[in-house]
Amino acid sequence: MAEEDKKEEEKKEETPQLLEEPIKVIDYIYLSILSFEGKAWAYMDLIAHPETQKHKKDLAEAKLAIDTMDTLFKYCEEHFSAEQKKDIQNRLTNLKLNFAKR
Repeated sequence: MAEEDKKEEEKKEETPQLLEEPIKVIDYIYLSILSFEGKAWAYMDLIAHPETQKHKKDLAEAKLAIDTMDTLFKYCEEHFSAEQKKDIQNRLTNLKLNFAKR
């Protein structure tokens, strides 16, 4: 019996955990905006790139990331919560101010 219980437990561990609801598109967009933010900081050479742990400055790439964040935000703004709007606006402001200093 103990071996059967062990096999049953292994099956449970192999089964992926399902969500109650599908992930909404706006949540993917929010996560994308946060990803672009990280790339902008890295390309401004203010943090290391997560993929390489190295520094590489490329202001054209940083600008593209910031502009993409701004465009996604403006396009989808009505779908974000008030808290998310404020968060994204603060992030964009910080990025734009730091980019102007570069």
